Amino acid sequence: MVRDFQYFVDRPTLRTRNSAYLENNLLNLKGQHWKNVRALITPTFSSGKLKFMENMVDQCAVQMTQFLHKSATAKNGTAELEMKHFFGRFTLDVIGTCAFGVQCDSLKDEEAEFVKITSRFNELSLPYRMFIFVIILFVPQLARFIPINFINSEVMTFLVDVVKNTKDYRMKHKEERRNDFLQLMMDAAEEDTKQNQNSKQSNNTVLDEDTIIAQSILFLLAGFETSSTLLTCMSYELALNQDIQDKLREEVKHVLDRHDGKCSYEALQEMTYLEMIILESLRKYPPIARVDRVCTQPYTIPGTDITLETETSVSISIMGLHNDPQYYPQPEVFDPDRFLPETKNSRSPYVFLPFGSGPRNCIGLRFAMMSTKLAMAHLIREFRLERSEKTEVPFKYSRFSMFLKAQNGIWLNVRKI
Repeated sequence: MVRDFQYFVDRPTLRTRNSAYLENNLLNLKGQHWKNVRALITPTFSSGKLKFMENMVDQCAVQMTQFLHKSATAKNGTAELEMKHFFGRFTLDVIGTCAFGVQCDSLKDEEAEFVKITSRFNELSLPYRMFIFVIILFVPQLARFIPINFINSEVMTFLVDVVKNTKDYRMKHKEERRNDFLQLMMDAAEEDTKQNQNSKQSNNTVLDEDTIIAQSILFLLAGFETSSTLLTCMSYELALNQDIQDKLREEVKHVLDRHDGKCSYEALQEMTYLEMIILESLRKYPPIARVDRVCTQPYTIPGTDITLETETSVSISIMGLHNDPQYYPQPEVFDPDRFLPETKNSRSPYVFLPFGSGPRNCIGLRFAMMSTKLAMAHLIREFRLERSEKTEVPFKYSRFSMFLKAQNGIWLNVRKI
């Protein structure tokens, strides 16, 4: 993925319905086309651009805590919540405002059109989920030939219309600017078009409308399950480990005191223990179980006479690496100290792969870390997470889910401090 990247540039091909918008996203693009799109989009995820979006995500986190206060107050100070559903709403708010230019306070109004429709994006029948699961896991070669539908068609149509309408509106009202991902992609596309016109290559535009729409939809597909799962599993471990939760709360309060109580971008960078908890949560509960690449030219495995032919699929088990006692002693124990600088630096960076690695790693990892920190900093400052009567220890994994998921949900008590 890194040293010999030139041999493993591509991911496995998945034929999809609604192909224009699913096959044109960064996950599925190949070769030079992928490289061109990635180069144009990467600057939208820079630290400088994330600072502009921090306020939008912070507003979503404030709305989240307001919902918790209302729910807890109505129940004598403690609300019992299924955390995946709860954080799914928060994540939907973040994605709505940052990727689609839609503000939708979904925790307050679950009947809002954007919420009702997009929350159904991965509604697929159990038999169909099992079919996809078996194809991708055991016979990935077939995925190149059998069209797979990863997203509800009604939701797809709705999302395409949202992006097109928002894009058209902003083109006509350029004074009404929002520093979200959609706007940044529009800016990148405009700059790309100008450069092509100057070089007389007007037919070589990389970020056309279909490609912009594809990346917005990818934001929902890749960001919704992974981010909400991370926050859910973090909360679960904090509820089970009150000493870790207390230490985190102390850090959050001390840092915010130095920043006038504001969860600014700079304040988040100082929350080092919070980052360690996030990383340990990603180790123990990686949202994606494995990383896949396709050999693009014959490759001989170093130190052997084994040659991988072109089109050979290669998979690395993230869950396996993260639970290997050789790298993580007592892997079943939740221990944020594994990510103290000196401990972290003693391990190979390639045994921790929640975001992949190399040039095709997750482009949104900085944004994911920022939004996760904001949500947890707001929550832990004002509430205590505790077991409820419905909390399963340990919880059972859902067997036929593309992402890590608790079979019966993760229920916790959220108590006002």
